[in-house]
Amino acid sequence: MVLEAIIITSVMFVLAAVPICWPRARQYNSSLLLFGTGSLVGICAFDLLPDFYKMGGLKGLPLMVAAALVFSIAHLFQGHDHAHSHEHDFADEHTHSHALRSPYIFLVAITVHCFTSGLLLGVSDQFSKHLADSVFAALFIHKIYESFAVSVLLVSYKRRTLWTVSMLSLYLLSFPAGAAVAKYYGQVNHELLLIITGIAIGSLIGCLIFDFIVPSFQQIRQNRRQLIWLIAGLLVTAVLI
Repeated sequence: MVLEAIIITSVMFVLAAVPICWPRARQYNSSLLLFGTGSLVGICAFDLLPDFYKMGGLKGLPLMVAAALVFSIAHLFQGHDHAHSHEHDFADEHTHSHALRSPYIFLVAITVHCFTSGLLLGVSDQFSKHLADSVFAALFIHKIYESFAVSVLLVSYKRRTLWTVSMLSLYLLSFPAGAAVAKYYGQVNHELLLIITGIAIGSLIGCLIFDFIVPSFQQIRQNRRQLIWLIAGLLVTAVLI
């Protein structure tokens, strides 16, 4: 699985670099945010949740829901602390509120999820070659697209390029790190993998709702034509996955 991990990681880095290295993309932050939001909703609905159910059925559901609630509460308190009453036009208001929200909760969630994906790749060959090949194919499609979506969303925070590259690299390197851990330790306990995956998906859902779905629908309320970008991200993800 070493070669497979290198291939996936390399392609992830290439696609993640596109929103950063293409300056004109920053002129379309709102559209890219909506497209990226639709993409991540699709990844959760069509890939992560079905795979998680296959791993443990309803057994891991309470932990996933608990993680989503904890991260949702953290976002609610964060939003309350940053509440303000200044009048802005919508574009300025969205940029300001999105900038106020800390990206680190989202980064922790998506990084843990990416790490567990690396674990899954690393342990898949312990079961059968067919499963290992299937996991590689699924992760190849899933991760290269996910890396692009995450990069788009990080660019939308409008931080310094060094910060964006550093946070993105941390996320990207978590995948080969997970594969390396699985390779080093050999047999990974299924229960532990279920716990880690449940926390990762639950936290990701909590972040997705408050950091991306809510701001996206605020944009759509102002300009309903923007809905096409969210639908496009959702449909493209459904086709690719």
